[in-house]
Amino acid sequence: MINFQPLRITSGWTIEWNTFMKTDPHPDDMTDFSGSSLLHAYNRNIKRAINLEWRPEEDYDGEFILRVINLEEHYNSKTQDFDLVGDWENPHYEFCSRDRLKVVSEIEELMLQLPSYEDPRILKSRGVVDDEAELIRIKLLETKISDEVRSEILKSDHKKLQDLLLDHADVKREDLLFLSEHGAVKGIRNKASQKLNSKPFRNQK
Repeated sequence: MINFQPLRITSGWTIEWNTFMKTDPHPDDMTDFSGSSLLHAYNRNIKRAINLEWRPEEDYDGEFILRVINLEEHYNSKTQDFDLVGDWENPHYEFCSRDRLKVVSEIEELMLQLPSYEDPRILKSRGVVDDEAELIRIKLLETKISDEVRSEILKSDHKKLQDLLLDHADVKREDLLFLSEHGAVKGIRNKASQKLNSKPFRNQK
C-alpha cells in the first residue's frame, strides 16, 4: 500500500502531481525522495502554484524546498484558451526544512491564505502582452530612467506607463509639470498635481 502524506486541500486547488509520502528522511528510505517534484498543485483562480522538492534528490543530507510560483496567463490562439505559465525564475515565496510535518503545515497554510497574483505585465487584452509598452515597463525597473524612455512615456497616451513613472523614485519635477497638464487621463493629471504639492517637489524650481 502506497503511504501518501495526508493533506487538507483547500477548495480551488488542483493536484497535478503527487509522490509526497508520509516518510521522514532516513538513510534506508530515500527512494521516497526522488524525482523533479514531490508535489505540484495549482490554483487557476488566484494564479499561483505550489511546488515541493527534495534536494539533492535522494540525498539523506538534503532538505524539502517548498516554493510558490506565480502563474501568468498566455493566450493560446490554437486552442483559443489561456495557458498558465509559471515564472520559475522569480518565486513568490520559498520555505526550506527537513521537518516533514512543518512542510505539511506550511502547504496547508499557503493553500488557505495565499492572495491572488497581480500580473504586472502590460497587456493589450487578456493574456496578450503589449510588447512595446512592456519593454518600456521593464526599463522602468532600472534605478535610473534614461531621457529617451522618459520622453517616450511623457509623449505616450498610456496611463499605466505614466502612472509607473509617477511612482518611480527617479521622477522629476518637470515630469510632474508635464503630466499635470497633459496626462493620459484625469487621474494621472490629479496624481501629478498632488505630487507637485508634496514636500519633495514643492520648493523645487
